[in-house]
Amino acid sequence: MSSLNQDMRYALRTLRGSPGFVLAAVLALALGIGANSAVFSVVNGVLLTPPPFREPERLVHLSNDFAKAGIRLAPVSMPEYRDHQSLARVFSSVAAYVQGDLTLTGRDTPVRLGATSSTASLFSTLGVTPALGRTFTEAEEVPGRDKVVVLTQKAWRVYFAADPAVLGRSLLLDGESYTVVGVLPPGVAYPADTDLYRPFAPPPEQTTEAQRGERYLSMLGRLKPGVTLEAARQDMTRVMALMVADHPKYGNGGWSIQLRSLEDLVVGDVRGTLWMLLGAVGFVLLVACSSVANLLLARAATRSREVSIRAALGAGRGRLVAQFLTESLLLAAAGGVLGLLLAMWGTDALLTLVGESLPRAAEVKLDRWSLLFTGGMSLLTGLLFGLVPALQSSRADLSAAMRQGAKGTAEGAVKLRSGLVVAQMALALVLLVGAGLFAKSFLALRSVDVGFTPEGVLTGQLSLPATRYKESERQVAFHRELLERIQSLPGVESAGLTNILPLGGRLTRGFEIEGRTKGPGEVWPAVQFRTVSPDYLHTLRATLREGRMLDARDDAAAPGAAIINKSLADFFWPRGDAVGKRLRLGNPAAAWTTVVGVVDDLREWGVDQPARPAMYYALAQFPSADLALAVRAKDSVRASVEAELRAMDRDVPMFAVSPLSRLVDESIGSRRLSALLMGLFAGVSLVLAALGISGVIAYAVAQRTREMGIRMALGAEPGDVLRLVLGQGMRLAGLGVGVGLVLSLGLARLLGSMLYGVTAYDPWTFVGVAALLSGVALFATWLPARRATRVDPIIALRAE
Repeated sequence: MSSLNQDMRYALRTLRGSPGFVLAAVLALALGIGANSAVFSVVNGVLLTPPPFREPERLVHLSNDFAKAGIRLAPVSMPEYRDHQSLARVFSSVAAYVQGDLTLTGRDTPVRLGATSSTASLFSTLGVTPALGRTFTEAEEVPGRDKVVVLTQKAWRVYFAADPAVLGRSLLLDGESYTVVGVLPPGVAYPADTDLYRPFAPPPEQTTEAQRGERYLSMLGRLKPGVTLEAARQDMTRVMALMVADHPKYGNGGWSIQLRSLEDLVVGDVRGTLWMLLGAVGFVLLVACSSVANLLLARAATRSREVSIRAALGAGRGRLVAQFLTESLLLAAAGGVLGLLLAMWGTDALLTLVGESLPRAAEVKLDRWSLLFTGGMSLLTGLLFGLVPALQSSRADLSAAMRQGAKGTAEGAVKLRSGLVVAQMALALVLLVGAGLFAKSFLALRSVDVGFTPEGVLTGQLSLPATRYKESERQVAFHRELLERIQSLPGVESAGLTNILPLGGRLTRGFEIEGRTKGPGEVWPAVQFRTVSPDYLHTLRATLREGRMLDARDDAAAPGAAIINKSLADFFWPRGDAVGKRLRLGNPAAAWTTVVGVVDDLREWGVDQPARPAMYYALAQFPSADLALAVRAKDSVRASVEAELRAMDRDVPMFAVSPLSRLVDESIGSRRLSALLMGLFAGVSLVLAALGISGVIAYAVAQRTREMGIRMALGAEPGDVLRLVLGQGMRLAGLGVGVGLVLSLGLARLLGSMLYGVTAYDPWTFVGVAALLSGVALFATWLPARRATRVDPIIALRAE
């Protein structure tokens, strides 16, 4: 213990005498440790923290998959849910649910709450028990007895001030009275954004066999103990055979039942991106450690006389190593503390950048695991960058050190420092290649023609209470009056209503074409179903290719009219004769609808998703209580629009208000985050690598001052010295670039599935990055090389 205290005091005294060295080392480590801690906090919250359910690894999500029709991960219908209940052997329980919204009224301002209608089995399937009260029962899954709700903990605290007396309270939701019967524990909100749960109680006519094709339910199952996901999939193959035997239509369309773990469902495609970012930021830490190790080696070369004297006085090699490691660990601790402060800021910045596109964002925080990770990283980096320099520096050659003094240096230390620079250059190039590929991918996404002009469009969601707007006539009247009011506002160019905004989700329908039958085994692609007001497509500035847009003549009394997109028209009418053809949705009892126009494709699913066949029906002919509003205006009109809505019905709030351009940006938020962070990490690594090679060359120049003086005394020109020094630096840079290119080929293979519009082995990216890194290395080498050309031979020789 006394030796440790002595080492600590001596290390602090020594470091205090080198403030420049300490500042450079601590900043490099803080950047590496802070970036790692921030990214780890996100990975831990999203991927490593288990959801607050009992044995969440046994939870699976079931969906239909119609591969040939292009419908992937489709919901199930009520008859299909019942089939799974009776036929499947691998589930201890199953549950069905559908997401929606309800408006809480009876207060100063109406509030829109996320409402999930579910079977009572959802809570037992998830394995949660209420913190207060109870959940609802199967007996309450009946119309007339279903007016009970269970609140999430968040809704209870935000909207009811965590009042325990909330149990038994009546709430006015969409004009109907519901009774609060329970409150869930903290963190339990599945699906995400749920504020309350109510019983799923469809009327009897919606549960008959005729509704088998009406798929709108999500389905969750809990596997029996010991049943693996693979075994469950095999059981689904058996269930599929039984369903096809009873309903032969399932044999068409490449139908299958898909099982996904709950973790895969919640996390989605972000898993690979997060692990990739954690690996990339690990490279940044390695570059930082290499930089600090280089600094320590350079500093150790100036302390060789000190080390030799201590060895001559009896200090063993272990004692010397312990002293150097103590200094390294102190630097690492300081870097860890500063890195933790950077991580606190960085975590908040990450969450702000990614917006709402990151699943489980509420779980991301600097918790005890993040603190342990930061502490562990600090200790590991202290050992990582300190051990090799400590071992190198403790090899004391007493006679040589006494003769050479502070300018002596070991050949092994020079090679080690050069090797570290090569490693820095290679790692920096790998990160630069990744950043370049992600940047080109993001730019390719930004240049995608989405089929509409989002700038200048305000969007919002609204839902009409079923108790007062049950009849379609009342819905149509509300739509018409609202649009008339908004279009009369100053600055408004146009306004429209739809059931789903672009990028807002999927609503697929099967259809028939008059006079055309399907061939044996032929499957038509399902279409995206949109119902729109006359000016909606004009508000988005969609391009009309044929026919006309929907207008006021397409009211409820007129023959059915629809617009289709280019993808659907090209698939069935490649000769351009789609206008005038008739279609009908769903089943033979549906009415025929005439195609009156064709518009260019709108990206309805996502900017990075290909355009799908779509149909746009007149809202007056297919009215809806759940709507999205789009308003194109020169200035901000949000307050005016909300005021007009309140004047019409104060119990109908507009929620999820956002510019359409923000929705477009959020749809590619994860790709923006990848490009931004990879660029940031690569930039930091590039700067550290440049400092590393500059430091090595500067140190080499200082060691070779006498040689430079002799060369110039014998007639060498400054240009000769410049080429000599530059050659040394560029050899290191060239070796680092070569190693980095080899490593980058492996990285590109891993990144292939995360890119859009650019190949993983894009030659221009590799060539450009190699040229950039070589140019930076040349500049970093030129600075000390230029100083070498200014050596005065007389002064250099006299100094020796």
